[in-house]
Parts: sequence; structure tokens; C-alpha cells
Amino acid sequence: MRSTLSVTTAPTATKLTTLSRVKAELNITDSVNDTLLNAKIDEASSDAEASLGFTVPRATVSETFWHSETMEWPEYLVLNRTPVVSIDSIVLDGDTVDASLYRYDVEAGQVYALTSTGYPWRWLFYKSIIVNYTGGYLLPGEANRNLPVGIEGAVVDMVQSFWLAKGRDPLLKRVDIPGLVSREWWVGSVGEAGELPPGIVTKLAPFRRALA
Repeated sequence: MRSTLSVTTAPTATKLTTLSRVKAELNITDSVNDTLLNAKIDEASSDAEASLGFTVPRATVSETFWHSETMEWPEYLVLNRTPVVSIDSIVLDGDTVDASLYRYDVEAGQVYALTSTGYPWRWLFYKSIIVNYTGGYLLPGEANRNLPVGIEGAVVDMVQSFWLAKGRDPLLKRVDIPGLVSREWWVGSVGEAGELPPGIVTKLAPFRRALA
């Protein structure tokens, strides 16, 4: 089912790890490269979100699900931002749905319609359903952070990998010394199918959302 999302209250943080964590891992005690490291944290956070298939930071959003003439009435809606903290309102074809007529799975972000007697039902609508809710993770550096440590660890690993490879040709795959230097370069994208390095993909895999 198609949906569009607009942010009504932006996240208070977007980095999936902190500068202090990265510097501790790299044993960096000065601030000379803070600007560069912050930029790389932003890049790694973006790469991680692309691999995960969803936007991570907590925000208040309005998500609209559009009806299609060929679609069947869905058993549940799948929200983009998870875990779901709260649902402020659901508006079905212009009418606000009473909170007693739906329930939701916090982690999966699935919202189920209920009958007036509490039994499962399908979402019956002709134009759109608008869900106004708060969802996503609190990030490292925020009070009560709940971002899984595996996601943060993958981001830290990406920044470390950049730092340790700083100054090297990123396309250089291998260097042989014995015969007076023989070099081999990557052709095309680095990594499997142009994705992140396998070790980082493995760390993120338990948290990935399947793309429709």
C-alpha cells in the first residue's frame, strides 16, 4: 500500500552515534579532526539507514495511506517510524477513528482495525487514512536512549574503517611487494552488490526492514 509521510516535529538528534564514542574507540584525545569525524558520522548514519530500510530518529509525523482501486482492504497498516511511541489520531476518509477501534504493535508498527466489540477487522476506506503519531528511536547522547547497540556499533565501525583507511586510495584492492610492487584495484562498486562491507551488513541484518 502506498503511503506518504511528513514530519510535524523534527528529531532532536540525527547521528546514530556520538563524537565522544568514536573518539574513544579511535583513542583520539584532541579536537583537531572533530569537524571531519562529525561529517563521517553523518555519512555513516545515512548509509546505515539506507541499509536498514527505515528512518531511525524519533519524530512526530503524519503518515497518509492512499487507497487503490485494485487493492484489497488491508488487515493492518505498517507505519514507517518504529518503534511506535504513541498514536495521536487516525483519520479515515475525513473522520477521526475512536481509539477503541484500533490497536497497534509497538515494535512492528502494525496498526489493526477493531470492531466495536473488540474483534479484528479490516481497514475499510475509499480515499485515505491519515495516522498522526510519534515513532522512532532515541539516539546516543539523548536521555533514555533506546537505539539498539548493534546499530550504533555498525555506525562506529564504518567511521573507524574510514579513519584507518584515510589517505589510501579507496579503490586499491591489493598491493604485492615481492616483484617490486603490483597493484590491483576494485572495478565498480566496493563490497557485495555495491552495498556496505559484509561485516557491517551482518551487524545491521537483525534490524533490517524488508522493502516492499
